[in-house]
Amino acid sequence: MKHTDIIYINAQHAKVVEKHIISMKRCIYFATESATTGKFQDFVNILETIYMYSNNFYASQVNKKNCTDGATAEFMFLIPNMTFYSAMGFLSALKNDTNQNFIRETIEKIAIYCENTTSELADILIDETEKDELFEEIFEKEITKN
Repeated sequence: MKHTDIIYINAQHAKVVEKHIISMKRCIYFATESATTGKFQDFVNILETIYMYSNNFYASQVNKKNCTDGATAEFMFLIPNMTFYSAMGFLSALKNDTNQNFIRETIEKIAIYCENTTSELADILIDETEKDELFEEIFEKEITKN
């Protein structure tokens, strides 16, 4: 599968999501060390599918004149949410009697990464919303003055 470039809202969004992806890949890499060959690459392929879905969502929902704040918010959280649920299913399929404790610890680690990512993205979304509201207020006052 070829590499997919990911679309982001802004540089902050890119930084947070890329850090999240690296953390997810690291966890899955170590979780697949004792699995059969190619398991890590299987997860990378799942990630590529998530990136394509995210880009399609951006093109069809966010990159429109009448885009709602809800669509933008959904887009910002899409990759972290989808990687979380994909990783949970992927790791559950890897679990066996010999690695169940390690897999559980990995799942807990991934949950913390996702929680932190979601928190950082929420802060970015709040900042963007407040900035937009401030601009609206400034321009509204400008128009009223003239």
